[in-house]
Amino acid sequence: MSQSDEDFQLILKTFEINKNTILDEIKKLQYNLRTERRSRSRSGSYKLTARAKDLFKLVQAEIDSAMVVMVELRNQDLLELIPHTTVNRRLQSIQKIMNKIFDALDKFDDPQIIQEHFQLHIQKMNDVLEDES
Repeated sequence: MSQSDEDFQLILKTFEINKNTILDEIKKLQYNLRTERRSRSRSGSYKLTARAKDLFKLVQAEIDSAMVVMVELRNQDLLELIPHTTVNRRLQSIQKIMNKIFDALDKFDDPQIIQEHFQLHIQKMNDVLEDES
């Protein structure tokens, strides 16, 4: 079943609320995501502060939600349930929200940690968007 504009606006509103929550959490954090020791754990990954871990969980949940909606939009497009231009517009709306989140993460002095943590998920999201081309 195709998604109505009203249904999508509710989904978009949820994304906006979640984005604002994440942006508020980013503002509360120090500029450093790592623990004081700035060392790697035995597993080879960086040790994050508890707040950074919580923030990453929030961002991850938002990425996962965005991916579900984006894949569903692509499926509706392939089944021709929604016009292609509508799908493109909706995908761009979601991508714009996600970009704001990732732009806000740029404030931290550990871009390597952010890239390592979210790289696979960002690539999956980009793959869905590239399918639109």
